[in-house]
Amino acid sequence: LFAEPTRTINAFGEHGHYGWFYSWGNGSADAHLLAAQVCGVLWIIGWVTVIMLPYFLILNAIGLFRVDALEEEVGLDISHHKGAAYDMSGPSADVQEKFEISRSQRKIEVPKENTDEAA
Repeated sequence: LFAEPTRTINAFGEHGHYGWFYSWGNGSADAHLLAAQVCGVLWIIGWVTVIMLPYFLILNAIGLFRVDALEEEVGLDISHHKGAAYDMSGPSADVQEKFEISRSQRKIEVPKENTDEAA
């Protein structure tokens, strides 16, 4: 939009296509540069969609795209780091207790070997 002719010539040489507002000021309204930029943005959006959509669909299919509802209510700071990141009220004590119960039920405990029997 604002590609000034003198700076565009210094950078890219004389090509006749400048920012839309500069061309419009000269009575031309040449939007070739703007159209090229819009095409570039659309290309990047398409590329990211094609690359990332399968990845997100796979994550969603195996259940790793979102956290469970209780962990979402408690907040990831508390569930992963054992404390709030910001000074806010946070979840209620009842919700935190439910989360701790839920977490303790998911814990896998490996039985310890009895060293007295081996000796």
